[in-house]
Amino acid sequence: MGVPHFQIKDTLKQIGAVCFSSHFALYRDVSRRVFEVVSENFPNTEQYSIDECFFALPDSVNTDKLTLLKRQVEQQVGIPVSIGIASSKTRAKYANTIAKKTNEVTIINDKNWSKLIDQINLNQIWGVGRSRTLQFAKYNLKTVADFLKLQPRQVATLFGNEGLKLYSELNGQQVNRLEAIKPKQKSIMSTRSFRDTTTNLDDLNEAVKYHIYQVVDDLQRMNLLAKRLIVMISPSHYGDYFLHGKRMEIILTTPTANLLTLQKEAMQALKKIYEPHIPYKKAGILLGGLMEFGTETMSLFTEAAAKKEQKGQSITEEIYRLNERYGKTLIKLGSLDNTDSVWHEKKDNISPAYTTRWSDLKIVKC
Repeated sequence: MGVPHFQIKDTLKQIGAVCFSSHFALYRDVSRRVFEVVSENFPNTEQYSIDECFFALPDSVNTDKLTLLKRQVEQQVGIPVSIGIASSKTRAKYANTIAKKTNEVTIINDKNWSKLIDQINLNQIWGVGRSRTLQFAKYNLKTVADFLKLQPRQVATLFGNEGLKLYSELNGQQVNRLEAIKPKQKSIMSTRSFRDTTTNLDDLNEAVKYHIYQVVDDLQRMNLLAKRLIVMISPSHYGDYFLHGKRMEIILTTPTANLLTLQKEAMQALKKIYEPHIPYKKAGILLGGLMEFGTETMSLFTEAAAKKEQKGQSITEEIYRLNERYGKTLIKLGSLDNTDSVWHEKKDNISPAYTTRWSDLKIVKC
């Protein structure tokens, strides 16, 4: 996991592996479709990641209804899903690992759990990483059964509050409550590796403009403003220049979602951190200090600045409205090359956009 393709391409060829390029638009759309089906059946749902969610079950639900949900997702969206049920999130996550192997809905009750804990290594448990595993090993704790033999006071002394939360969850107590309302996002980032390295400032300009467009699009959709802007450029991790990555943070005078302002600031920052001889492989943008529209404090200095910001915001909204309707490349700020530039990601093995592009729909003949 996480190994660059070029390091193992010969091995992949030998074993006949099929490789696919990343296709995040497809993943997000399939994810949305899956969670829509789940939330229609069980409204109290928390999306945990792009491919996982937790949902609360009423007492009346049985295995048949969950099996029906599994089939419904597979029929309506076209991908298999696994469902694990237990009295806490941590237990449910382990139930789900069993469900992945059996392809059936897995329910773990207290009786089942007591039979399993001797066989479950602590490093198989959700939230137990490498450092926590080493902590457990220091006290000769290998299995869940070993851990649960401790007294709560011992757990708190040895492993702190996080260890005590894990202990309670493994005992079937709901410490990690369901969060049906998603917590407010703290930052928005868009970053991507290039197909080829480049030392050209124009290539980096285009890449940064692309990422600015993406993050401002997210700001507009979430009705948020940003107070901080970070511009990042870096060479490959696997070359001689891997320590020459640069980033620059700009604290904005007034929180904004104005494409004109943010792109201007990003371009100025890029010029300051760019070095002509570095072969860059990646660029990105991060927006922080997010807040909702209407909660920002306006500048004390000039009324003209406020009017300029408002005008820029109106232009921004119109750009995204038109691009949403007629295609994302219709209106651009300055030059933005949409041809096959070096800063575009490698997509030699990308799968079709089955769910988001009419031209990629499967054709069925009968």
